[in-house]
Amino acid sequence: MHWVVLDTSGNSNTCSQAVTILDTELPTLICTNSVITNADFGGCTISNIDLGTPVTADNCGVASLGSNVPALYFVGTTNVLWTAVDIHGNSNTCLQLVTIRDSELPTITCPANIVTNANPGACSITGIVLGEPVTSDNCGVASVTNDAPATFVVGTTIVTWTVVDLGGNTNTCTQSIEVLDVEPPSITCPSTAIVSADTGFCSAAGVALRTPVTSDNCDVASITNDAPATIPVEQTP
Repeated sequence: MHWVVLDTSGNSNTCSQAVTILDTELPTLICTNSVITNADFGGCTISNIDLGTPVTADNCGVASLGSNVPALYFVGTTNVLWTAVDIHGNSNTCLQLVTIRDSELPTITCPANIVTNANPGACSITGIVLGEPVTSDNCGVASVTNDAPATFVVGTTIVTWTVVDLGGNTNTCTQSIEVLDVEPPSITCPSTAIVSADTGFCSAAGVALRTPVTSDNCDVASITNDAPATIPVEQTP
């Protein structure tokens, strides 16, 4: 820019002034919405996600738009940073969240069912080795648990196994534990009953036989005998 000065006699002189206009205005940048999607089936990652394109503007002009988009997105949340640069080197950024979910259930195959006997003298068994289920998951197994009791009573108990993967997905299977009571009950008969025949008869009716002593590792269900209503003289077992 040139300045000119004139005096009253018509003499003049000039000088030059430099004027520099700076572009200090940052470009505007608006990221697209966050993205939530599932990992590829059988995998713990996904690629080639369409993130959309941020909206940019600048008073002079946008020179470039870039991001730190990875080649693979792992399960979890990835922060994608978009950067816009204008033609004068001013830059601005915005953040887009990309969340990858593990929606695939883990697999679980229970150990074989078990059939076993109760402990001698008991109506239950402890210390059964249940075995281990076979599990797998696309991302990884976090835990495997079961609801097995410490003591298995005679009968059938259903044990439920639960697998949880690293994404919090769960799956279950069941295992049958059958405990058998193969121990016979014990019985001690009453002592010999000696009674007189009924008057005028060669037999006795209503003989009080008393009750045998019984026990069992579980429970006695019934006690019966084959005694007739009338027992003849010299009846033996």
